[in-house]
Amino acid sequence: MRILIVTAGSRGDVAPFTGLGQRLLDAGHQVAVAAHPPFAGLVTGCGLGHRPLPGDPQELIRAPGGG
Repeated sequence: MRILIVTAGSRGDVAPFTGLGQRLLDAGHQVAVAAHPPFAGLVTGCGLGHRPLPGDPQELIRAPGGG
């Protein structure tokens, strides 16, 4: 099965989904994680595919009313 996990936010928001992705990969699934580009290395370093989300999470945090 092909699975796409979509997550946005900080490293702390993305990292838990890499563990889930690894378990799914170990179970024989094809897994990719859609996350912001700064987290591509985190995702691919776990053996998962990466699909970039648009935008910069740091910009969202700095924006008025942001995180």
